This record gives sequence, structure tokens and C-alpha cells, in this order.
Amino acid sequence: PILVRGLTRKSAELGSRVSRLYWVNTLGAVAGTLLAGFVLLPMLGLRLTIAGAVALNILAGLIVLWLARRALPSQTLEAVASALRSGSPEAFPESSRFLLVSFAVVGATAIAYEVAWTRLLATTLGSSTYAFTLMLATFLAGIVLGSALFERWSARAEARHRRVSLATFATTQTCTGLAALLFLVCFQYLPAVMPPILRATHESFGGLLLAQFAASALVMLPAAVVFGFNFPAVVVLLAGTPREGAGYATAVGRAYAANTFGAIAGAVAAGFWLVPWLGAFRVVALFAGLNLVLAVLIELRSSPSRLPALALNVALITVVAFAGWTPLFYNRALAYFSTVLYWNFHESNLTLAESAATTDLLFAADGLNASVAVARTDDYWALKTNGKVDASNHDAPTQLLVGHLGAIFHPAPRRVLIIGFGSGMTASAVARYPDVERIDVAEIEPAVIQAAPYLEKLNRGVLRDPRVHVHLDDARNFLLTSRDAYDLIISEPSNPWIAGVATLFTDEYYAAIRRRLAPGGILVQWVQAYALHPADLRMILATLAKHFPETTIWHVLEPDLLVLARTDTSPLRFDRARKLWANPGLHEDFISLSLFRPESISAYFLLDDAGARRLAAGSVLNTDDLTLLEYHAPRALLSRGLVQTNSDLLREFRDGLLPVNLDPAATPAALEGAAETHLELQDTSAAQDCLNALDAQPVTSTLALLRGRVQFAQNQFSAARASFEIARDLDPDSLEGAHWLAVLEHHFGDDAGAHRLLGEILRRDANFLPALTDRMEFARDREDWPAAAQAQIARMAAMPHPAPEEYCTLGEFWLRARNLAEAERVYLRGISEEPYSYSCHRNLANLYKTAGRFAEARAHLEFVVRYFPDGDSETYSSLAEVDRALGDPRSALAVLQKGRRIFPGDSALQDVLSGK
Repeated sequence: PILVRGLTRKSAELGSRVSRLYWVNTLGAVAGTLLAGFVLLPMLGLRLTIAGAVALNILAGLIVLWLARRALPSQTLEAVASALRSGSPEAFPESSRFLLVSFAVVGATAIAYEVAWTRLLATTLGSSTYAFTLMLATFLAGIVLGSALFERWSARAEARHRRVSLATFATTQTCTGLAALLFLVCFQYLPAVMPPILRATHESFGGLLLAQFAASALVMLPAAVVFGFNFPAVVVLLAGTPREGAGYATAVGRAYAANTFGAIAGAVAAGFWLVPWLGAFRVVALFAGLNLVLAVLIELRSSPSRLPALALNVALITVVAFAGWTPLFYNRALAYFSTVLYWNFHESNLTLAESAATTDLLFAADGLNASVAVARTDDYWALKTNGKVDASNHDAPTQLLVGHLGAIFHPAPRRVLIIGFGSGMTASAVARYPDVERIDVAEIEPAVIQAAPYLEKLNRGVLRDPRVHVHLDDARNFLLTSRDAYDLIISEPSNPWIAGVATLFTDEYYAAIRRRLAPGGILVQWVQAYALHPADLRMILATLAKHFPETTIWHVLEPDLLVLARTDTSPLRFDRARKLWANPGLHEDFISLSLFRPESISAYFLLDDAGARRLAAGSVLNTDDLTLLEYHAPRALLSRGLVQTNSDLLREFRDGLLPVNLDPAATPAALEGAAETHLELQDTSAAQDCLNALDAQPVTSTLALLRGRVQFAQNQFSAARASFEIARDLDPDSLEGAHWLAVLEHHFGDDAGAHRLLGEILRRDANFLPALTDRMEFARDREDWPAAAQAQIARMAAMPHPAPEEYCTLGEFWLRARNLAEAERVYLRGISEEPYSYSCHRNLANLYKTAGRFAEARAHLEFVVRYFPDGDSETYSSLAEVDRALGDPRSALAVLQKGRRIFPGDSALQDVLSGK
């Protein structure tokens, strides 16, 4: 307003002056956003960046004062100052009040759109700080373009003696509604913009930024341009014909105040209420309708009213309501699918919509902080945050061990704090310890807790445990405001490339954790080893290790690392694990982690404290002021091969197979247990290393058995037989030794000897599962399908809860034995246990096709084509055959064409398609 007061001399100049000031100011905001987000903050940190902004403000003020004194005589300066002090606005007519209220509504819609668009784009583009910076800069750039467009338009309008009118204002609202409607209709096609760019740029960081900008521009620019055009237009309307100078500034001030007030209201309403209630997509539709309603009201006040414009706006309101509340334009699966992460996940010819449709969404909600969904398919349950899988049953080993690791090595954890609820698996692991009295969970997103009932298969209903207390709070805030002391703190945030998450890896964060740990307390920190450059991994370790006297590194699945940070350096002991081994719930978890004895957890050890500190030596720290991880991690988001790079780096600093401060008396048992676990995890090389370290130990039955298993895996069958025989000689009652000898006899073709050994085992223990599995596998190998089916029945009877795939295996045996009735019964049972079972649906479809039950076959084949489109090319041929049998050649052709697209090298499909 001050600039308008000082620069505007004629009413004809007002529109041009305001628009120029507006777009120049906003252009500076664009430059500042990009400069801060991409350069200053990553290089200088928060404090120096803010200090630089302060210095620029002061410099600008000094330059303007110097220019003013040179350009204006003292009497002019005094006149301007007098006007600023005493200039009073003219009468405030009713029409001005209407315009101000309308302009406040426009401000509310602008910010509400930005909130909703940001939420929707965060899933598609990723949630890094760079993505959000680009979204904001793109929106501001649209305002720059719109305001500059108004400057040119107003100059032409003045030349033609035309003025800004209410009709102009109404038209801007119609155009805003149209832009939002265009977004609603095209939203499901937006993700398709990114893959070509990512592919053409070889998934480089620059290519990622380009793809993010392109998608942001398509979404935001049309409406943002209208908002930029709208601001100076409304200012001109509000100015009317007031007194020179002071009245123009008053008009600008009122317009800016009203628009900003509306923006505040829109931000609060959309962010805290409407997005969680309606969802981001419908919020766009709601505010598009509001823009169009505003256009109607303005048209009704204009003179004369334009009936065609009124009719158009009413029609558009109807279309917007339909587009926002019908599933026709909102592909929910695609809306919760992270294109930037999974666009080429299948490495196939699937479209993005087909990839997204391979899972069902049991739950989906736009929460206060993120969009959360629960995805489901065959043997797969996953929690997705902004489209990214944050937890799943495929990650169960990591999520369970992060809970067990600290609880096993702490002598008596009573109070536990878990940062991030996720799927709830970690909390459920901790809850199985009988001596744990309280579990506090700090979770920032309420929708994650709302999703928990849909993941009870993973979290075992842990929220019903009275010891579990969920705090809907930011982890940093909770740590700084809590006065409780904890024996164990587990920090399991999301990936550090996500905006804001890197603050859960800072120096100040670990200092706060250390203050909240009781004497002897332990921190367990999850760290990713994928999409993270080695320098950033070293930085995380350096930042954490600074606060703890002992830091060791463990791992489960190769991409996941666990840091065990202790406040004392007493020897690690297995006494507690041995006492807990008899606990049924804990034993179940340990077996699921392939831990067959208390000492087996040693298999997951990677680096001791000395190695971890050598690895971290010389690294910079990640701090609240200079959150380097926030800006480094996104650059590695699409990088390939970093898992192996980090794995090789960690092994360079490895000093031994076991922690150096492990109780020496436990060393032999720890090495044996580790070897056994490595064999179960099919890491033969690691198992061999453990056994080599036991060469000086007396040979026991267990040791000989483990050596035989390693030799068998290495195809040293004669040596394996000798080892298994030694094991059996040392322990004639060993069922495990007899089982492995039977496997070896079968390998050499001596089925009679193998069955004799299995008979001995099962006479002693009719439910010994390895022997029952051997009988089934031996019958399958010789294609004796009735015998295989009977062996599978006995095997399943020995299982407490047979997995759904066991029914599918049994059904396959009955199908091959041509017992269709029994096969159908078993397949249906398998589907009732696992509704998404690929094997059961696929084989049941074949059964129905063979029996001529084509309608039933079609239903199961269509299920397979939707959820497993790249599973098997024969599915498409079978479905086409069924479609033809049902008299639907057009569907058959469409299915074959889709199969040919997904499997372009399949000659059989091509032959069917060409009629050969």
C-alpha cells in the first residue's frame, strides 16, 4: 500500500502499478523459495539463511531511503509522510464490503487449493523438501504470470477506454472453477506425466526435479494464473474513484488484508478439518464449487446481469459436484500409489493404473499430516504413507527385531517409548515381554492409529493392551515436554528423505533421547541402507554415536540396519534371553526370526563399537540448524546399487563375527546359533564363517550337523554324508540328523533308504514336520500325486495353523491326481483363508475350465488378470478361450491384446491373437 501511495498519480495507472508491484514481489518470492530451498538452507543452515534475509531487508531499506532522498525534494517527502499520518479513507460503501468479502473468499479458495494439491501431489511426486519447494514455487510462479498478464490486459483496456468491472471479477471466478474442474477430470492421468521424464533422464536427480515440476505445473499453473490476474483486478474495483494517492493505498491495503484473512481461514479450514473429513480430492471440488457460486453472486450484482454467464456457472457447479463425488474421475488406488517410487517397480509393461490396481485398499484416509492407506493382496499387508510403503508383513523380521533387540539385552525394561507406531508390529513385539509395565507410543498422524485395526494380522491387536498409551504428538515435542525416564527407546521413523523426518536423526534429537533414558537405558534406532549415500549413513552414525558410550550395528533384512546404543558398556549376556525362551509368545516371535536358541540373535550382529566409530570418523553431524540429511537423502532416492555399496562399506569395518564385549562363555553357543540362523536365511557363506571360527572346538552332533548342511548347500554331497553320519553317531536319537540323511539318500536316488529313515523318524515322533515335509516332497518329485496329497494332509495336520498356500499346494496335488471334487473343495478352503491367493484362483479357474464351468472360470481368471497382470501369460490365453466359449469374442480379443502388450515376447499369445 505504501508503494501504491507513493507511485500512483492517476487512476488510470492503478491497475498497471498494482499488478507490476504484485508480480515483481511474487517473482522475488519464487526466487527466494528456490534459492532458500535448493541452495541456502542446504549450504548455510537455518540461522545463517534467516540472518541473510534480515541483512537483505536492512539493505533494501537503506537503498530505498538513499534513493528517496535523491529523487524527491524534502517538501514532497513531508507531504507523503503527512498523507501517511493523516490520510483517512473515504466512505466505505456497501459494494466495497461485498467486494472485500468476496475477495476474502477468493483468498480462502487459493490457499485451500494449495493445501489439497500439495497433499495429492505429495503421494504422486514424493514428500521430499525439494518436492514441496517446487510445488510452492510453481504456485507462486502462476501468480506472477497472472499478474503480469493483467498488466498487459489493463493497458490494452485503457487504450480502448474499457474498465475493470464486476463482470471481470465474475469471469475470473468462472475460470478458477474451470481450472479446478480440469484438474478433477484429469487427475487420474497426472501420474503418467512422470515415467517418460524419469526414463528419459535415467532416473537422475535432475530428471526427478523436472518430472516433479512438470506435474506441479500441470496441476497448479492454470488456477494460479487466474489468482494472479484476479488480485490487481479486485484492487482496481475497490479503488473506484477515490482521492488521489491516499485512497489508492487504502484500497490496496483493504484488498490485501481481506485476501490474506481469507487465506488464513482457508488454510485452517482445509488443513485441520476439510481434508481429513472429505479428502483432498473432494476439497478441490468443494472450493471449485465455491468459486463458481461466488461467480454467480457477482454476476447477480453486476449491471446488467449476463444470463449466459449465469447459466454456464450453474451448469459448471453441477458438473463439479458430479466430478468430485463420483468415483468415475477418482482412481483411489492410483491416488494412494507413489508414482515416483514404484512407477517401474514391476519392471514390466504395466500401466500405472494397472500397477496400482494390483493391491486392494482396505483403508484410505487423508490425515492431518499425511495420506494413509492399508494395501492388501496375496500374502501381503502394507501400511502406506503418502503412497510409500512404511510397513508390511514382508518387513516383519525388521519390525519385530527392532522391538526385541533392546528388550533382550536390557536386564529389565519396565518403561518403553516407541517413536512411530507404523503397523504396530514393533509395539506388539515389546508387549510380549511380561516385565514391561508401560509402552508409550509417539505418533504424529492420527490416521495411522485409525488404520491399525486393518493391520491386526501384523500388530496382533496391540492397541487393546492396557500397557500401551498412544500420544498423538510430534516425537521431538514429546521428548522435550515429557518428564518420564525410559529403560528402552525405539526410534523407528519413516525414511529421512521425507520432509521433516531428518529432524529425527539430528544431534539435538539424540541429546533429547539421552536425557529421557534411565541409567542403563538403551536406544534402538532403525536406519535404512537403501537409497542412502554412504556419506549420509556415516553422518547418521556419527551424530548418534556422539551421545552414547557404546554403539553397535545389527541388521536383519539386507536393506535395514539397527543401531543398538547403550548408556553403559557392560558385557552383553544371553541370561535374560535364556529365561524368556520358554515364553510361548516370545518363542513364536523368535522362531519367526529364525532364532532357534537364545544365542542365535548373534547372527544379526554386524559392527561393534570400535568399527562403528571408525566408520563414522571424520563425518559432519546432522543438526537442527544444518539438517544436511534433509537435503542429501532425496538426491539418492532413485539411485540403484546403494544397498550393496553400503553393505560392502560396513563389512570393511567389521572386526569379528560377534560383539567384542560378549560374555566369552557364550561364544561357542553364539557361533553355533548364528550359523544355524544363517543357514535358515540361506546365507551359506556367513554360516561357513561361523563354523570356521569353531574349528578348535570339540565336535558335537550339532556342530557336525551344521557342517553337513553347509556342505550340502555347497553341493559337497559326499562330505555332507560323512558329516551327517558323524552327527548321528554322536547322537543316535537325533531326528534332525536322520532327516538330513534321508534328504541326502533321496538326492542320490535311494528312495528306499530315504523312506526307511523317514519311517524311523515318524515312529518316534509322528508330528516331526521336517520328515512329513520330506515325504511330501519325495512323492512330488516322483510325480506320485495321490501319495503327495496324503503326505500333505498329514503335514498340514501337524501344523497349528496351516498357511493358506498349504491348501493351494494340496489342491494342486488333487488336481494332478484328477480328483476334481477334492481339489475344488481344497481350493475354496484356501481362498477362504486367503482371498487374494494367486495359486488357488489360478488353479481353480483351470479346474472350472476343464469341467466346462466357464462362467466360474471367467470370474477367477479375471481376478488373476487384475491383481497379478504380469504373473503368467497363459492366464490371458485361458481367459480368451473362456470368453469365446461364453460367446464374447470382443472381450476375448481385448484380453489377448492386453496380454500381448504385457508379454510382447510371448509367441504363444501372438499365435492365438493371429488365429493360428
